[in-house]
Amino acid sequence: MRHKIGFLGLLLALAVTGLHGESTPLIRKRVSEVQFTLVATDPNGRPLPRLSPADITVLEDGRPIPHFELRSGADLPLRVGVVLDLSDSTRRSWAAVRGALIQSLEQILRPKDELLVLAFNSRIEMEQTISDPAQLETALEHPESGGLTALYDTIYQTCNQAIFAGDQEPHRSALIVFSDGEDDISLHGLNEAIANAELSGISTYTVSTHNPKLQTRGDGVLQEIAEATGGRAFVVKNVAQLQEALAAIDQELRSSYLLYYRPPEEIGSRAFRRVHVVPTQRDGSQVRSRAGYFTTP
Repeated sequence: MRHKIGFLGLLLALAVTGLHGESTPLIRKRVSEVQFTLVATDPNGRPLPRLSPADITVLEDGRPIPHFELRSGADLPLRVGVVLDLSDSTRRSWAAVRGALIQSLEQILRPKDELLVLAFNSRIEMEQTISDPAQLETALEHPESGGLTALYDTIYQTCNQAIFAGDQEPHRSALIVFSDGEDDISLHGLNEAIANAELSGISTYTVSTHNPKLQTRGDGVLQEIAEATGGRAFVVKNVAQLQEALAAIDQELRSSYLLYYRPPEEIGSRAFRRVHVVPTQRDGSQVRSRAGYFTTP
């Protein structure tokens, strides 16, 4: 589900010189549009195959948005960043994550999709753009492991990668972060990492590998990142659950919707606006999206 605020400057210049040397004045026009990616699920958590504008209410800072467009994003190519935590705290689960990830991504990637794989500990140790899923095994073969964890810095920097930049072609952007949610060395804070993902329109899915019956401090961090950006947090205890989580992420990315609307004229000086998308029917269905958008770049 990619959603973003885009301030598009449209400059129309007409210079016509007549017999008397006169020219037309310069005309400037500014157009603004908000774009959000939505994931709609039924009471059992399965993606809804059909969602119409009548099925949702859009609220911006508590006020209804009367006019908006809703389009299916099912056929959009994916721009996915896979972020792998190789620090000491996650070293034991690395072998299982690596094997399941290679198998799952080889099955779900399509020809027009683009994949960026990063591995990090106290810094980004490996970074590679993958065009063919068969390249995954080589890319993940011998990454450096161990050390401290710079989770927030890595998410912040990954959102600035070229794979997510530009609007040449509509696409759906997402991060899949494999980590325990611990951070002990980042220069950026948690809120900064979340804000950069929101600003870039990148949904973040997080996967932590431990017994789901146990809760860790990092689980809350990963949940906060996922919820704020319109993604989803998973906790898995074995390879089978890990593969199920990856399949669920792929299903959501392939069945998302794009929401468009013009923001209210009275934007003012407020930098961040909260947006809630609420189902009109109270049948247990849910709609997820990022928490809001920035009115200034």
